[in-house]
Amino acid sequence: MAKKRVYIESSVLSYLTARPVNDGPNRNRQQLTAMWWDRRHEWECVVSPTVMVEVARGDPDAAARRLEKAQSFAELPASPEAEFLAKLLLSHELVPESVKADAAHLAMAAVHGVDYLLTWNQKHLDNLHLRSRVEDFIRKQGWRPAMVITPERLLFEEPT
Repeated sequence: MAKKRVYIESSVLSYLTARPVNDGPNRNRQQLTAMWWDRRHEWECVVSPTVMVEVARGDPDAAARRLEKAQSFAELPASPEAEFLAKLLLSHELVPESVKADAAHLAMAAVHGVDYLLTWNQKHLDNLHLRSRVEDFIRKQGWRPAMVITPERLLFEEPT
């Protein structure tokens, strides 16, 4: 059986490479992300040019750690179809203009037939109130949306 394809969004790489923290929610996310990392070979993991740009930003040492991890995955090629779908998501106000990259993540995952979009971004990507509207819209454009999922859910509740 073929491995499921997982698009790794930049928030996952940020939690994976961040210095350990002591507060509960962030520490829990770091630990769950590390557990996912240890099992990453169970899936075909991919990133996009948008992810590579995002992880290269910020503190040079932190960016280098994120880039090192991101470069271990295949990079999906940019495509006019994904750019068009991202623009549609923005123009229909399903993703705020202020977070264009999130529209790019959703579009790249759909256009490239990825099964899961792995993220800790629960404001715009893994948002229960927006998810069904975004998925319906992507389907109406002729694409199959990736299931947006956290590392925790992928590890313990992976749908079949």
